[in-house]
Amino acid sequence: MALNLKANVEQISPSILPNGSGYLAMTKLGQLYTADWKYKLAAAGLVYTAHIGTLTTGADVGLITGGGAGTTVDSDQPELIVGVDTGYIIPMEIIVSCNLDMDANAEYGEILFFADRTQAPPTTATGTPGIVTPNNQLDGGATFGGRCFGGITTDITDPVMSELINFVYTVGSDNGTAGNLVSNTLRMEWKADIPKILAGPCSLVACFGGTAAVTGMISITFASVPASYFPLVA
Repeated sequence: MALNLKANVEQISPSILPNGSGYLAMTKLGQLYTADWKYKLAAAGLVYTAHIGTLTTGADVGLITGGGAGTTVDSDQPELIVGVDTGYIIPMEIIVSCNLDMDANAEYGEILFFADRTQAPPTTATGTPGIVTPNNQLDGGATFGGRCFGGITTDITDPVMSELINFVYTVGSDNGTAGNLVSNTLRMEWKADIPKILAGPCSLVACFGGTAAVTGMISITFASVPASYFPLVA
């Protein structure tokens, strides 16, 4: 007896179904289709990327200086803050590359990436670049419904480190001979294996700094998902 299986074409823009319903998914070529959670969100137009830092044609890259003039990690002047008032935000990847000057013993540099589960980003923030417009990874998809700022230079309401996502730190040592240290680099590259599904109002925050001015660039990828995608079950 032949077994007939039914499948919906869901290669892009996957539908969100209630519990206990639905068919197998297939591509437009009729092949059974599976994809990981990152691709499914991107195909639905729910994944965004933002970057902090510039490239000037015929010139050079424009690095931003860490908050607190780069001489400390200053969370109320973050290098990046992105979040939503409602719905969910899911951090997927962040890459931060910094240049730091460690020419004395015990000088340090650090990068901090954390989630604030208590509040969304402010409605306005002063900085360079200030307002950042994330790109939808489904080209032509909807614009990001939250707020994103970079290179903030005027204090905002202190973000709360509700959850530390990643932290990198380096410290210089002159091995007893002063003056042997030179400029150094520091890099954070974090990718999500298990999704952190943060309910709005919430924010993702990245900061860097050190004992001397720290400059760098940031690229972040995240999903912004309507509240209906993840109904809470008591």
